[in-house]
Amino acid sequence: MIKFFHKIRQKLLREGKTTRYLKYAIGEICLVVIGILIALQLNLWKEERHKRAEEIQTLEQLKEEFTSNLNQLDEKISMRKSMLNASLHLLAYHDDLSLIHPDSVDIFLARTTVSPTFDPITNDLISSGRLYLISNLSLRRKLSTWTSELIQVTEEEAAWISLNRNSYKPFLRARYPLRNMYASKWSRLDVVKTLLLDKDGASNLSLGHSKKVPDYISFFTDPELENQLSSIASALMFANAQSIALRKSIIEILALIDEDLNKK
Repeated sequence: MIKFFHKIRQKLLREGKTTRYLKYAIGEICLVVIGILIALQLNLWKEERHKRAEEIQTLEQLKEEFTSNLNQLDEKISMRKSMLNASLHLLAYHDDLSLIHPDSVDIFLARTTVSPTFDPITNDLISSGRLYLISNLSLRRKLSTWTSELIQVTEEEAAWISLNRNSYKPFLRARYPLRNMYASKWSRLDVVKTLLLDKDGASNLSLGHSKKVPDYISFFTDPELENQLSSIASALMFANAQSIALRKSIIEILALIDEDLNKK
């Protein structure tokens, strides 16, 4: 094709048709420019299709991750509600000794010693600089603030773990036979089942009970018990308040993802 155009130009020059030569040269340049523009446009279309395909794949992955995160977060919220309910029952026993049911004390105590932690699946869109793949600005903003919102929940969880490990469990260890509490924890798998990796493979474990009979009156009239249970209830309520706020953000993110996927 190039040789063909070259022959035409040479023929026009030999024949002295300078004007026609110039017109032809300009026309040839225009054709080349048009060809380049078309090629660029085709390349842009190809890149845009690839980008859209990558965005859809990213959105589908995000949907799967945040759905899993939502399910896990709901489990942790439910666990904290159960723990809060147990702590309130124990406080009621402290306030009115006539309400004490010995059979329920161990299971309530077992529930208050659990440390649920939210361990979400996290994507690398932000750290890898790939957030630009998300064309929806509202979704992009929600994803960019996700980490900071998550930190607020994990900080509350860390505060509870510290309280549980450094204050509450040492208090129980000094005043109550822990064997009874742990026996109830493993015989009532609802206390620990959500913490296990293999939930279906869990089986009841019998630790038996301590030969030391708990002194319920002494235990529940201890002023420090009220302090401990009040701290537990407060920590759980605050952690769940933060978790519920995070849950709202996950719901909003999933709604934006579904909206984008339906459009594409």
